[in-house]
Amino acid sequence: MRNAFAVSLRILRQFKHDPRTLFMMIVAPVLALFLLNVIFGSPDYEPLVLTQDTSTDFVSAMQDAGARVETASEADALQALADNDADGFVMQDGDTVRVWVEGSDPSKTGAVLRAVSQAQIETLATAKPDIKPITLPSGITIDPAEYITLPTFEPPAAPEVTYVHGSEDMRIFDFYGPVFIGVFVFFYVFITSGISFVRERTGGTLERLMATPIHRWELVLGYVQGFGLFTLAQSSIVVWASIYWVGFPNLGAFWLVLVIALSMALVSLTLGILVSEFANTELQVMQLMQIIVIPQILLSGMFDLSQTPEWMQALGKAFPVTYGAEAMRAVMLRGADFSGVAADLGVLWGFAMVFFIGNILALKKYRRI
Repeated sequence: MRNAFAVSLRILRQFKHDPRTLFMMIVAPVLALFLLNVIFGSPDYEPLVLTQDTSTDFVSAMQDAGARVETASEADALQALADNDADGFVMQDGDTVRVWVEGSDPSKTGAVLRAVSQAQIETLATAKPDIKPITLPSGITIDPAEYITLPTFEPPAAPEVTYVHGSEDMRIFDFYGPVFIGVFVFFYVFITSGISFVRERTGGTLERLMATPIHRWELVLGYVQGFGLFTLAQSSIVVWASIYWVGFPNLGAFWLVLVIALSMALVSLTLGILVSEFANTELQVMQLMQIIVIPQILLSGMFDLSQTPEWMQALGKAFPVTYGAEAMRAVMLRGADFSGVAADLGVLWGFAMVFFIGNILALKKYRRI
């Protein structure tokens, strides 16, 4: 018993002299829970539905069902759906309701169709039956609608639904699939590069290299190229397996999905090496990951942030994973070409360059060249 107490006391002393571990054990889970509370505590998503030639009663009923309704021409509405700037478009043609949905997010598609269905039911329930006035033999005309209300039990006809992207068979998991691909590539490359670089330092390899005439930028570039070959193989296998084995839908070019995955891997690689330069052990790399990577995953677009506070949406835009996840969805779910994701790729490459320069500067503490 005394020996067990001595071991426990030794462990507690280790924590006392390692404030970073204590900080991560307390702050990291609290931060994650705080972010999740804000995300899931936000109001329900209100789909944006564009309308043309739609009655005022129908519009009001959709608004009562929780939809945001705006007026637009058919051409503008379809372009907005193609650009993912709206969730649905509704037109009335007599008793027929025609609906176009963006379609890549099944939850938003369901919200649009629920609002349309509820509007159909409400407008049908409030509509007066078509009863013609009756003229009696005495010449007196009576309008029966003023005295009686005949209920109707005929359900409304199902709306004609057209999917701009995706299909009615798309699952929720299909919508998250592209994000999972990017997040997993980013996560595992970060761990691999960070831990490997720490081993290079603790094993003395970095010190021996710094004793040679090599420049800091050459050293960083060499590490990026070396680890990059591994991440190239890893990302290629992950993307291929996700599409052709797991079965995630892909409406775009396979090579473009691979380029996005490799871009995210490059960002994660340079970030992992940068973080590892400030860690003394592999455990510290894992601890720093909780603060650097976990918030990025939570705010990457895996969860809908449109109803969260503006500061959280701005924070999500400050993380590279967000741009990679959006580019993945644009290609795989909406069939975007290179021009459609060029801006997101530019941001990813910009992050990689910033982290690359940061690595060069961080190596100053080992040697000045």
